[in-house]
Amino acid sequence: MNSFNWSAFLLDINHENTKGFTVKLLETTGLSVKLANKTILDGIDFSINAGEFIGVIGPNGSGKTTLLRALTGILPENAEKIYFQGHSLAEINRKELAQKLAYLPQGNESHWSITVENLVMLGRLPHRKPWQNPSDLDRRIVQKVMQDCDVNQFSTHTVNTLSGGERARVFLARALAVEPQLLLVDEPIAGLDPGHQLEVMQKFRQFSESGMAIVCVIHDLTLAARYCHKLFMLAEQKIISQGSPDYVLSPENLARCFNIRAHIGEVEGQVFVTPITRC
Repeated sequence: MNSFNWSAFLLDINHENTKGFTVKLLETTGLSVKLANKTILDGIDFSINAGEFIGVIGPNGSGKTTLLRALTGILPENAEKIYFQGHSLAEINRKELAQKLAYLPQGNESHWSITVENLVMLGRLPHRKPWQNPSDLDRRIVQKVMQDCDVNQFSTHTVNTLSGGERARVFLARALAVEPQLLLVDEPIAGLDPGHQLEVMQKFRQFSESGMAIVCVIHDLTLAARYCHKLFMLAEQKIISQGSPDYVLSPENLARCFNIRAHIGEVEGQVFVTPITRC
């Protein structure tokens, strides 16, 4: 793993100076979301601290993507119930928020012809004035995140000539180029081969240890249990359980959330979760 000192970009919030106390980045109070007159989320309460790697799990249609979208402020009617560094999202300047929070949605299509390096450089836009050329710092950051995401060898390639898994890593690099304090990612390992799935999850854990908070929608319960500090389990329009993976991934919760019986075990010190049958 390549080491990168993300703490230099995190407003002095890093692994060393957060030991012994908690730095709260984001908090929701009674967050509810309706789309097309249908309640998707109802009464959501949680907080996200610097240095936490949080996995969001739940069945299809449980509101995981909607939750991430709400946390970005994309759904303005909910912004007053979400606080970033103590300020309501409704009060925060959008450019300022874009410098601190990055969102990587599902899908990795580019609708115009652009090279990998130029697409990743788009992640630096919130830090530049309009029409300002990239600085040397911008270029160094872009080169580093491309290396971290294993796409530097594609830097001059057109994005749409890459495979789906390669594009996914390119778009992840663009999100990391923002140097966010909070990174929201929606199924970032979907479509990746097992080796790159492990690599991405390991890097998320590494970044969190430097102070970055990461909230990741994920379906692989084994990887969620292995790498995430905390899990939010979504079902029935709310978070039905939150806490450590050991606490959340109980037989009772798995049955309630996914309607499954599962075997939870350990191999070589690593946790695994294997669904056995439907309940």
